[in-house]
Amino acid sequence: MQNKPSKSKKQTISIKKPYLKGLWHSAFATKRGFRILGYQVILVFIFLFIGQILMVKSDLLRIFLNLSVILSFCSLMYADGSRSGLDDVSYAEIALNRKQEGKQLTPSELARCYHPGKGFYSVMVGMLPFFILAVVFAVMTKEQFYSLGGLPSWVQTFERRADIGLALSYYHESQSLGFVGILRIIIRLLLFPYINMVGTESSAALLLLERLSPLLIMIIPTSYALGYLKGPSLRARVHGSISVDAKRRKRREKKAQVQRKQQPKKLV
Repeated sequence: MQNKPSKSKKQTISIKKPYLKGLWHSAFATKRGFRILGYQVILVFIFLFIGQILMVKSDLLRIFLNLSVILSFCSLMYADGSRSGLDDVSYAEIALNRKQEGKQLTPSELARCYHPGKGFYSVMVGMLPFFILAVVFAVMTKEQFYSLGGLPSWVQTFERRADIGLALSYYHESQSLGFVGILRIIIRLLLFPYINMVGTESSAALLLLERLSPLLIMIIPTSYALGYLKGPSLRARVHGSISVDAKRRKRREKKAQVQRKQQPKKLV
């Protein structure tokens, strides 16, 4: 026995309407790129506050928690991109109507119209500084090893001996924080959840993450561009909902008219 679909379930249809394709690059899209850059900086500060909480001992739980955080931020970026795409398609429909009426469109109006590549352009502009740093760091980074600890005080007398003094002096060598070290701090802040997932015990795993950092730091921002591509389909659903509501309203009005006609007329 087949289950009949519930009548209370709202019917969803999609009605695509033509729109004017705009520019994939413009000052308007560049401003959105700066907003994505701001989002990324905010994410870094959020990871600084919650990063220690996500560093649990259980490997499975640690991977699950950090992966959940990554997916949550991807969802937020995806939703923001979808909203931007929907707004641009709506504006592009109006721009097309104006063009068909013979009105001249300005470059700023074309920049507001939807283009499939605009979301990727905004992501590229916003993440370009971090991407360049990640590429440079990926080329220059090397596997890191733990530095030697300090010597106990009773060993200091042996440092004056010529036969073992040179070997013991190696313990006092320290590496200054250079250009690569500064890049490592910046990139690891951007890779915080990924580093939490693999842990800090394996230097080889950390090196692999650093080599892949140009790709990893782009995962969350790229969700914005993917969400932006949903703009036309979301706009089609809006038109479908408007059409369904209009048909439903007409049916109610027609039913009300029939009911009024069927009512007996009162005698005066």
